[in-house]
Amino acid sequence: MKKELLAIGFQNKDADIYLELMKSGKATILDLTKRTSIERRTIYDVLERLMQKGFVSYFEENKKKIYLPTNPEIILNEFEERKSKFEKIIPQLNSLDKKKDEAKVEVLKGVNGLKTIFLEIISQKQMHYSFGNISPFISDKKYIPVVKTFLEYLEGRGVKEKIIYPKGESINKIKGGQYKSIDKSLIPPTPTIIYGDTTAQFVFTDPITIIKIQNKEITKTHKRYFDTFWEIKS
Repeated sequence: MKKELLAIGFQNKDADIYLELMKSGKATILDLTKRTSIERRTIYDVLERLMQKGFVSYFEENKKKIYLPTNPEIILNEFEERKSKFEKIIPQLNSLDKKKDEAKVEVLKGVNGLKTIFLEIISQKQMHYSFGNISPFISDKKYIPVVKTFLEYLEGRGVKEKIIYPKGESINKIKGGQYKSIDKSLIPPTPTIIYGDTTAQFVFTDPITIIKIQNKEITKTHKRYFDTFWEIKS
C-alpha cells in the first residue's frame, strides 16, 4: 500500500505515519514514536503537513492531542475534485502555447515512457495508426502487460486502431480494429504510432527509447507513409 501512496504524491514518512494511523485508528505523538522508526520532531512536521493536506485531523483528550486519519474515500474525492478543476483549465493552458506550429520533440524511456504514450492515445479517444516491426511488443515480457492493459482499455471503450504489421507475426487484435500484414522486407524496422498531431517512434534499446514528435505537418507526412503501406497488396 505504501508504494501506491507514494505514487499519488505522499512523501516517504508521510505514508508511514498515515498507514500507522489507519492501522491503529488513532494515536498520540508518543504512540507514533514507539510504533515507527521516525524521530519525534519529524513526526510533528509530518503530521502538520498531513493536516494541511486534509489527510489527518486531531482532537484533544486529557490535554493530549489524539491524531486520526482521514477516511481514504474523502481523500479520493479530493483528488477527483482537483482533477476536475485541472481538466477545466486545460484549454486555457493550451491556448498559452504560442509555438504550436513548431515541432516539439521529447525523448521518453522505459516502460513508464510507453505508458505515457498509451495514456495520451486513450485520452484522445480517436483512431490511432501504427506500422513497423512490432514483434518486441509481443515477445518481450517487460512490455506484454502494458500492451495487454492498453488493448483491453481500447476495446472496452470502443476506441479504434488501424495496424500494419509484418506477415507471419502474431498480433493481439481488438474488436473493431483494422489490421493488415505485409511482407517483413517492406515494413520499417522502427515501429511508429500516429495519434492526433503526434508521431511516436520506438527504438528497442534497453530500456526502450521513444521519440515523440508533436507537429501537424510531420504527423501528416507519416500518415501518408502509413496510407501508402496500407495500399500495398498482401
